[in-house]
Amino acid sequence: LEEDHDMAVPGLVHRYADRALLLATSMCAMYCRHCTRKRVAGQREWSLAPSRLKRIVDYLRATPQIRDVIISGGDPLTMATERLETILAAVRSVESVEIIRIGSRTPVTLPMRITDELTAMLRRYQPIWLNTHFNHPNELTATASQALARLVDAGIPVGNQTVLLKGVNDDPQVLETLFRALVRNRVRPYYLFQCDLVR
Repeated sequence: LEEDHDMAVPGLVHRYADRALLLATSMCAMYCRHCTRKRVAGQREWSLAPSRLKRIVDYLRATPQIRDVIISGGDPLTMATERLETILAAVRSVESVEIIRIGSRTPVTLPMRITDELTAMLRRYQPIWLNTHFNHPNELTATASQALARLVDAGIPVGNQTVLLKGVNDDPQVLETLFRALVRNRVRPYYLFQCDLVR
């Protein structure tokens, strides 16, 4: 994705005028074959240090056209709740930031992480949107459905970004089953990604 080219300050990608991508951590609950950041997955130096967070907040304050901050990584919901809250509080302190979005596969890979404690903390920083990453109907387990219900019941809108994967979901019936199941779980099918060619 050549994100390094658009890295305004370490840990913040500013490619589009009104939004920025904050890379909170490189850690995930699992490693996905289709990951666009596998070159850095699991590298602890990508975990957001307080000095980096300060530089990010300073940049956001100096760039008021950024109204939408996407917190991703890695998976920010794999971080300790207190650490994630520090990041959310810092971003929310920037008056020009209207929306915070979190990119997380945790509802799929580690749904028991979506606790009442976590959702109560997230509620304090609304408006927050969460985009998750279900790729097949079999991933919508009972535990995953409970995690999604906790998020939505806490007032956090949830969207889904599906990656089109050969032999997994490259079938119209599989995708229809997935999307209908997501809607039943109050999750909006948001994107269907086709993987980029890589060398």
